[in-house]
Amino acid sequence: MKIAYILFNEITLLDFVGFYDPIKNIKTKGFIEHLEWDLCAAEKSIKDSFGLEIIIDKVKPDLSEYDMIVVPGGYGTRALRFDEVFMAWLKTAEKCKYIVSICTGSLLLGAAGFLKERVATTNFNTYKLLEKYCKKVVKSRIVDDNNIITAGAVASSLDLGLYVCEKLVGKDKAEEIRIGMDYHPREIEITSVFNPPNS
Repeated sequence: MKIAYILFNEITLLDFVGFYDPIKNIKTKGFIEHLEWDLCAAEKSIKDSFGLEIIIDKVKPDLSEYDMIVVPGGYGTRALRFDEVFMAWLKTAEKCKYIVSICTGSLLLGAAGFLKERVATTNFNTYKLLEKYCKKVVKSRIVDDNNIITAGAVASSLDLGLYVCEKLVGKDKAEEIRIGMDYHPREIEITSVFNPPNS
């Protein structure tokens, strides 16, 4: 299992880190023997909205080489929707088994065409922006439409990480990860769609 984290300037880092933390525990606990990931971006380093810098592993790799891409949100998503070079790169993920976003990362999935005829969610402040990219916007914390998985505002990243852990390694192991994190979420609203997109 190979994951690409898609990072960019003006990212909301909790979107990324909240998802990353439970997922990395799959590796530390040995639940998947060959789990690896890369921090990917269009340049060698990126900064969040407050100037915190992250050094990137790979600059614009072919995303078709990954099993999963994860696209966090942040103010940078607004302009990137119209960045033809960035969007052409993101579209190389079209055949990935899992396409995942947190918060306004779904706007980038939408602009790449991944959400056509799909149900999705995003930050509650950007439901209207997402509407033009997908079949239906759902006011749900997590939406799983045939392994295109979108989550709501920033703190949903932890819940999404645990949800994806459950998909990858099962409920019992995901629960072990949650307990190890000492995380106690309330019941999470999840919308699942398992019909073919064009049905």
